[in-house]
Amino acid sequence: MYFAYFDETGDTGMGDKSPSGTFALSCLLVHDSNWLAALDQTIAFRRYLKNNFRISARSELKAHWLIHNKGGIRDAQLSYQARMAAYRSAMRFQRKCGLFTSFTILIDKNKIMKKNTDVRDYAWGYAIQRLERFGTGKKDNVHVLPDEGHGEFIRRKIRAMRRFNTVPAAFGGAPLDRKATNLVEDSSDRRSHESYFTQFADLNAYAAFRRVYPGANFGADIYEELGDCRLKEVNAINGGPVGLVVWPK
Repeated sequence: MYFAYFDETGDTGMGDKSPSGTFALSCLLVHDSNWLAALDQTIAFRRYLKNNFRISARSELKAHWLIHNKGGIRDAQLSYQARMAAYRSAMRFQRKCGLFTSFTILIDKNKIMKKNTDVRDYAWGYAIQRLERFGTGKKDNVHVLPDEGHGEFIRRKIRAMRRFNTVPAAFGGAPLDRKATNLVEDSSDRRSHESYFTQFADLNAYAAFRRVYPGANFGADIYEELGDCRLKEVNAINGGPVGLVVWPK
């Protein structure tokens, strides 16, 4: 079975009161047979961050904190360049570890015409569709572990798509039946400060957002550090950055 850790960046609000124009939902997948090895390697990586960047292993590794020098990151007294080097190291580690698979759903709210759109519904709908296809391809099950905050919504969404889910055929024809029966049990919330893997998902979500909308001091190239741990199948037909589904196109 695969564990699917999720975290997000941006917000789900629509209209002028929304503080951001996007909502990104990122997934980090690890198989249960590799879970302990992935954890052990991640613990070793956090020791590396402590030894080279003075970032405590107990400090939450959040994109917002690294960028804006907040939370436990501030205690390390790092320059912005050093904090970005640590960010890159975390992205690169996921690739070098060889035990993770990552993908991201990015909702571009500025391109949505209907201002009453439930952004969460679209983001999680696309994510669950990709998990169903991933699990089917691997002939294995998936268990979803989202960051706390939307637990009841996610549980209801998974339960509904387990019973009814159709997707358009890629090249025309009747819709395809894609019930998410390989997503087992209700989702299990995680507190991000207690889960290194959820923290990686947070970093990936922000880097994916900046892959589409680069910032003045945060380029699109940081997302590329993930390399071949990105799940290319999620947007193989529609194209775009590897492992990154952007909606609307």
